Amino acid sequence: MIKIEKHNEYYEKYLSDLAEHMDKPQEQTEPIHVGEKIKHMRETQGLSIEELARKTGFDVAMLENVEQEKVIPPLGTMIRLSRALNTVMSSLFSSQEEQVHYSVVRVNDQKSAPLPTGRASYHSYIPLAADLKDRHMDPFIVKLNPEKAKDVVPSVHEGEELIYVIDGEVKITIEDKVEILGLGDALYLKSTTPHIVITNTDKPALILAIMYS
Repeated sequence: MIKIEKHNEYYEKYLSDLAEHMDKPQEQTEPIHVGEKIKHMRETQGLSIEELARKTGFDVAMLENVEQEKVIPPLGTMIRLSRALNTVMSSLFSSQEEQVHYSVVRVNDQKSAPLPTGRASYHSYIPLAADLKDRHMDPFIVKLNPEKAKDVVPSVHEGEELIYVIDGEVKITIEDKVEILGLGDALYLKSTTPHIVITNTDKPALILAIMYS
Protein backbone atom coordinates (compact mmCIF):
# COMPACT_ATOMS: atom_id res chain seq x y z
CA MET A 1 0.00 0.00 0.00
CA ILE A 2 1.29 3.46 -0.84
CA LYS A 3 2.40 5.58 2.14
CA ILE A 4 0.50 8.82 2.55
CA GLU A 5 2.34 11.88 3.91
CA LYS A 6 -0.40 12.56 6.43
CA HIS A 7 -1.33 9.37 8.27
CA ASN A 8 -4.98 8.56 7.65
CA GLU A 9 -6.10 5.43 9.47
CA TYR A 10 -9.64 5.57 8.06
CA TYR A 11 -8.44 5.70 4.45
CA GLU A 12 -5.87 2.95 4.99
CA LYS A 13 -8.50 0.70 6.60
CA TYR A 14 -10.85 1.43 3.68
CA LEU A 15 -8.18 0.39 1.18
CA SER A 16 -7.34 -2.74 3.14
CA ASP A 17 -11.00 -3.77 3.45
CA LEU A 18 -11.68 -3.01 -0.21
CA ALA A 19 -8.72 -5.06 -1.42
CA GLU A 20 -9.72 -7.98 0.79
CA HIS A 21 -13.33 -7.71 -0.37
CA MET A 22 -12.31 -7.86 -4.04
CA ASP A 23 -10.12 -10.90 -3.38
CA LYS A 24 -13.06 -12.94 -2.10
CA PRO A 25 -16.01 -12.43 -4.52
CA GLN A 26 -16.82 -16.15 -4.38
CA GLU A 27 -17.89 -15.76 -0.74
CA GLN A 28 -20.63 -13.28 -1.55
CA THR A 29 -24.18 -14.57 -1.34
CA GLU A 30 -25.22 -13.12 -4.69
CA PRO A 31 -22.19 -12.73 -6.99
CA ILE A 32 -22.57 -11.15 -10.39
CA HIS A 33 -22.52 -13.91 -13.01
CA VAL A 34 -21.71 -11.85 -16.09
CA GLY A 35 -20.95 -14.88 -18.27
CA GLU A 36 -24.37 -16.40 -17.61
CA LYS A 37 -26.09 -13.14 -18.51
CA ILE A 38 -24.15 -12.82 -21.76
CA LYS A 39 -25.05 -16.38 -22.73
CA HIS A 40 -28.72 -15.84 -21.81
CA MET A 41 -28.92 -12.61 -23.88
CA ARG A 42 -27.19 -14.26 -26.84
CA GLU A 43 -29.53 -17.27 -26.81
CA THR A 44 -32.62 -15.08 -26.27
CA GLN A 45 -31.70 -13.14 -29.41
CA GLY A 46 -31.19 -16.38 -31.35
CA LEU A 47 -27.48 -15.75 -31.86
CA SER A 48 -25.01 -18.61 -32.09
CA ILE A 49 -21.68 -18.08 -30.40
CA GLU A 50 -20.09 -18.02 -33.88
CA GLU A 51 -22.40 -15.15 -34.90
CA LEU A 52 -21.52 -13.23 -31.75
CA ALA A 53 -17.85 -13.80 -32.54
CA ARG A 54 -18.34 -12.27 -36.00
CA LYS A 55 -20.20 -9.26 -34.57
CA THR A 56 -17.56 -8.53 -31.94
CA GLY A 57 -14.40 -9.70 -33.68
CA PHE A 58 -13.55 -11.96 -30.72
CA ASP A 59 -12.50 -15.61 -30.99
CA VAL A 60 -15.15 -18.25 -30.32
CA ALA A 61 -12.87 -19.89 -27.73
CA MET A 62 -12.52 -16.61 -25.85
CA LEU A 63 -16.30 -16.06 -25.85
CA GLU A 64 -16.85 -19.60 -24.56
CA ASN A 65 -14.44 -18.91 -21.70
CA VAL A 66 -16.31 -15.68 -20.90
CA GLU A 67 -19.72 -17.41 -20.90
CA GLN A 68 -18.39 -20.23 -18.72
CA GLU A 69 -16.78 -17.63 -16.41
CA LYS A 70 -13.34 -19.12 -16.85
CA VAL A 71 -12.01 -15.63 -17.56
CA ILE A 72 -13.04 -12.15 -16.44
CA PRO A 73 -13.52 -9.97 -19.53
CA PRO A 74 -11.84 -6.55 -19.43
CA LEU A 75 -14.18 -3.58 -19.33
CA GLY A 76 -13.44 -2.73 -22.97
CA THR A 77 -14.47 -6.25 -23.96
CA MET A 78 -17.67 -5.88 -21.93
CA ILE A 79 -18.56 -2.71 -23.83
CA ARG A 80 -18.10 -4.40 -27.22
CA LEU A 81 -20.16 -7.40 -26.10
CA SER A 82 -23.00 -5.23 -24.81
CA ARG A 83 -23.11 -3.28 -28.09
CA ALA A 84 -23.19 -6.52 -30.10
CA LEU A 85 -26.09 -7.71 -27.92
CA ASN A 86 -27.98 -4.43 -28.45
CA THR A 87 -27.95 -3.52 -24.79
CA VAL A 88 -26.20 -1.17 -22.40
CA MET A 89 -23.27 -2.47 -20.43
CA SER A 90 -25.09 -1.89 -17.12
CA SER A 91 -27.65 -4.58 -17.96
CA LEU A 92 -24.91 -7.23 -17.70
CA PHE A 93 -24.50 -6.40 -14.00
CA SER A 94 -27.97 -5.40 -12.89
CA SER A 95 -30.62 -7.49 -11.17
CA GLN A 96 -33.01 -4.52 -11.18
CA GLU A 97 -36.08 -5.02 -13.38
CA GLU A 98 -38.04 -1.83 -12.74
CA GLN A 99 -36.99 1.55 -14.10
CA VAL A 100 -35.15 3.70 -11.55
CA HIS A 101 -33.80 7.24 -11.86
CA TYR A 102 -30.81 6.95 -9.55
CA SER A 103 -28.54 4.28 -8.11
CA VAL A 104 -27.08 3.97 -4.61
CA VAL A 105 -24.43 1.34 -3.88
CA ARG A 106 -23.75 0.96 -0.15
CA VAL A 107 -20.25 -0.19 0.74
CA ASN A 108 -21.59 -3.41 2.28
CA ASP A 109 -23.63 -4.20 -0.85
CA GLN A 110 -20.84 -3.84 -3.41
CA LYS A 111 -20.42 -6.99 -5.50
CA SER A 112 -17.55 -7.82 -7.80
CA ALA A 113 -17.54 -10.03 -10.84
CA PRO A 114 -16.70 -13.62 -9.82
CA LEU A 115 -13.06 -14.64 -10.08
CA PRO A 116 -12.50 -17.86 -12.05
CA THR A 117 -11.84 -20.73 -9.65
CA GLY A 118 -8.17 -21.66 -9.54
CA ARG A 119 -7.19 -19.12 -12.18
CA ALA A 120 -5.22 -15.92 -11.76
CA SER A 121 -6.63 -12.77 -13.30
CA TYR A 122 -4.92 -9.44 -13.81
CA HIS A 123 -8.00 -7.55 -12.64
CA SER A 124 -11.35 -7.70 -10.87
CA TYR A 125 -13.96 -4.99 -10.62
CA ILE A 126 -17.03 -3.68 -8.81
CA PRO A 127 -19.74 -1.81 -10.76
CA LEU A 128 -20.97 1.31 -8.95
CA ALA A 129 -24.18 2.10 -10.86
CA ALA A 130 -25.41 -1.18 -12.32
CA ASP A 131 -29.10 -0.66 -11.53
CA LEU A 132 -29.44 2.60 -13.45
CA LYS A 133 -30.27 1.77 -17.06
CA ASP A 134 -30.18 4.02 -20.14
CA ARG A 135 -27.19 5.96 -18.88
CA HIS A 136 -24.01 7.15 -20.56
CA MET A 137 -21.36 6.57 -17.87
CA ASP A 138 -20.15 3.31 -16.30
CA PRO A 139 -18.21 3.78 -13.03
CA PHE A 140 -16.16 0.91 -11.58
CA ILE A 141 -13.65 0.26 -8.84
CA VAL A 142 -10.99 -1.92 -10.46
CA LYS A 143 -8.29 -3.95 -8.76
CA LEU A 144 -5.26 -4.45 -11.01
CA ASN A 145 -3.41 -7.61 -9.98
CA PRO A 146 0.21 -8.29 -10.97
CA GLU A 147 -0.66 -11.85 -12.03
CA LYS A 148 -0.81 -12.24 -15.82
CA ALA A 149 -0.26 -8.51 -16.33
CA LYS A 150 2.25 -9.32 -19.08
CA ASP A 151 -0.48 -11.15 -21.02
CA VAL A 152 -2.80 -8.13 -21.25
CA VAL A 153 -3.57 -7.04 -24.82
CA PRO A 154 -4.49 -3.48 -25.88
CA SER A 155 -8.12 -2.51 -25.38
CA VAL A 156 -10.04 -0.56 -28.04
CA HIS A 157 -13.70 0.42 -27.80
CA GLU A 158 -16.05 3.33 -28.42
CA GLY A 159 -16.27 6.21 -25.95
CA GLU A 160 -14.02 7.90 -23.43
CA GLU A 161 -12.77 7.02 -19.97
CA LEU A 162 -11.34 8.56 -16.82
CA ILE A 163 -8.86 6.64 -14.66
CA TYR A 164 -8.15 7.84 -11.10
CA VAL A 165 -5.63 6.03 -8.89
CA ILE A 166 -6.98 5.12 -5.45
CA ASP A 167 -3.96 3.11 -4.32
CA GLY A 168 -0.72 1.73 -5.69
CA GLU A 169 1.09 2.61 -8.91
CA VAL A 170 -0.42 2.18 -12.37
CA LYS A 171 1.19 1.86 -15.78
CA ILE A 172 -0.93 3.03 -18.73
CA THR A 173 0.32 2.43 -22.26
CA ILE A 174 -1.42 4.50 -24.94
CA GLU A 175 -0.18 3.49 -28.39
CA ASP A 176 3.59 4.02 -28.04
CA LYS A 177 3.50 6.28 -24.97
CA VAL A 178 3.73 5.17 -21.33
CA GLU A 179 2.33 7.05 -18.35
CA ILE A 180 3.04 6.06 -14.74
CA LEU A 181 0.33 7.17 -12.29
CA GLY A 182 0.50 7.25 -8.50
CA LEU A 183 -1.97 7.91 -5.71
CA GLY A 184 -4.34 10.74 -6.67
CA ASP A 185 -3.16 10.92 -10.31
CA ALA A 186 -5.74 10.83 -13.10
CA LEU A 187 -5.77 10.22 -16.83
CA TYR A 188 -8.55 10.85 -19.36
CA LEU A 189 -8.46 9.27 -22.80
CA LYS A 190 -10.41 8.54 -25.96
CA SER A 191 -11.10 4.81 -25.72
CA THR A 192 -10.77 4.34 -29.49
CA THR A 193 -7.02 4.71 -28.95
CA PRO A 194 -5.37 1.33 -28.13
CA HIS A 195 -4.51 1.30 -24.42
CA ILE A 196 -3.35 -1.04 -21.66
CA VAL A 197 -3.89 -0.40 -17.95
CA ILE A 198 -1.92 -2.55 -15.46
CA THR A 199 -0.24 -2.26 -12.08
CA ASN A 200 3.33 -0.97 -12.37
CA THR A 201 4.72 -2.98 -9.46
CA ASP A 202 4.56 -6.50 -8.09
CA LYS A 203 1.69 -5.37 -5.85
CA PRO A 204 -1.98 -4.76 -6.76
CA ALA A 205 -3.28 -1.28 -7.53
CA LEU A 206 -6.78 0.14 -7.14
CA ILE A 207 -8.35 2.60 -9.56
CA LEU A 208 -11.67 4.31 -10.11
CA ALA A 209 -12.55 3.91 -13.80
CA ILE A 210 -15.41 5.90 -15.32
CA MET A 211 -16.31 5.00 -18.90
CA TYR A 212 -18.48 7.13 -21.15
CA SER A 213 -20.17 5.84 -24.27
